[in-house]
Amino acid sequence: MKKQILTLTTLACLAITGCDNSLDNVKNQTSYNDDTYFTSPATISEALTAAYGLMLYKGLYSRDFYYLMDLTGNEAEADAPLLGDVLQLHDYSYAANHAQINDLWSTAYKLTFRSNLVIDKAAKVIPASDTEKAKLTQYVSEAYFLKAYAEFLLVTLWGRVPIRKDYGENSEFYLSRSSVEDNWKQVESDLMNAISGLPVTYGAGDLGRVTKGAAVALLGKSYLFQKKYAEAAAQFELLTKAPYTYGLVANLDELFTKSPAKNTETVFDIPHKAWGGWAEGSPYYMFGSQEGSGSGKNTLTGRAMEYGWNDWRNVFISDAAVKAFTYTDETGKQYVDPRAKNTFYGDKSSGGDITYCDNCPGGAKEYPYFENGNGFRWRKYEPYEYKEKGELPQSDINSQVIRYADVLLMLAEAQINSGKTAEALPLINKVRARSGAFAYTSLGSKDEAIKKIMLERQLELSGEQVRWFDLIRWGIAKQTLNAEKKAKFPASTQSFFQDKHVLFPIPLTEKNTNPLVANDIVDDWN
Repeated sequence: MKKQILTLTTLACLAITGCDNSLDNVKNQTSYNDDTYFTSPATISEALTAAYGLMLYKGLYSRDFYYLMDLTGNEAEADAPLLGDVLQLHDYSYAANHAQINDLWSTAYKLTFRSNLVIDKAAKVIPASDTEKAKLTQYVSEAYFLKAYAEFLLVTLWGRVPIRKDYGENSEFYLSRSSVEDNWKQVESDLMNAISGLPVTYGAGDLGRVTKGAAVALLGKSYLFQKKYAEAAAQFELLTKAPYTYGLVANLDELFTKSPAKNTETVFDIPHKAWGGWAEGSPYYMFGSQEGSGSGKNTLTGRAMEYGWNDWRNVFISDAAVKAFTYTDETGKQYVDPRAKNTFYGDKSSGGDITYCDNCPGGAKEYPYFENGNGFRWRKYEPYEYKEKGELPQSDINSQVIRYADVLLMLAEAQINSGKTAEALPLINKVRARSGAFAYTSLGSKDEAIKKIMLERQLELSGEQVRWFDLIRWGIAKQTLNAEKKAKFPASTQSFFQDKHVLFPIPLTEKNTNPLVANDIVDDWN
């Protein structure tokens, strides 16, 4: 999509410093506080931009979120160069002091704080025109969505967590853990508030902001997690008809090998912009200097560099993920799904792409299969069809959080679990047809249909940080991941995934600072 990148330059506003050049003439800028600064649509917009900026903060989409979800979900495996805390994710040896897990928790609560600030302060601004009133409504609705997204991550990854419902509660340093049910109610409430005020589309100058469709999709996904299948289906079905115009792009490469043009498939993504030089700050900002690197204009992601087989090669696609693309068709014959070629580089028998640099000036080159360990390396989210090396962590390939194919498959899953297998069949086939996979003539029994939708989501959404959430939601994480690990390491006696790993550990930082939470943790884990 054509992007307007919401930069991080206004983050300093939340540290109570002036962001407007007109403040240079104010004698005592330190007299400003949150009540005296955020008094206009312009300053509310700055606060909202600061909230958006957290999507690229520690734990999220500049770097850490890929490792957190791909390694725990066994879609990625650690390669030799991978070092530090992220190594612990692949064998589930992490604990409450794990850096990236602590960062994700912290950033999620920062996102609720900044979103709550927007909601609270915008309500006190007196608009000077109908245009200003509409803008304030939009800003508040965007903030409700961002808050709900943070809450969604917290409840799905940690379960019972403290709820910070509004800005006033930020003065409450200690909050108890709320039930999972109450957390979901908060997510639903915030998303409904977002839906009521978000636009369906934006003009060219505002692309990159969350839309009404994104909120509808996240609400449907929240219902799906709670097994509210009828409610989930109702939300997803809204996105298949007017006023929404979502569709599937012709080829997955349009989304995952280059900066995508404006397209019909993206429902909610994190826009990235390639590094523009040192005037924008360091390209290595993803290692924790998001709010202090240069001018704060960096919005690139390091995913391509970190995963790239011709760059840092820290991880590779797991054996289990590769093998999933080969399965039996309806006649019982072995079948290689064509989406393998969009997902990984490999050999001909696996279905992986065997050339790279297809669009480079010098033409296509043979992928060096035998020079890459098990031979299989990530292609999705990599730029190697357009250049030989990344050279710097500077990818501008947008992070797809929810796309229309995901919506169709979630709708199919909701229908199957509601006993409407016939309605699910064309939805699954529509997604498969885009990549040239054979069409199912039947999904079989309900149990057979569930197995098919599970496989379909694994193949279509491979490497998109969805697998872990799906395995947890389906209740099959332990049996699936341990079976995959056993197949990879048959001689190992290690117990990889244990029952406790269904949830992340409550971070050590929270335990050390909040006695109400510290006294409500079982077995020093969650």
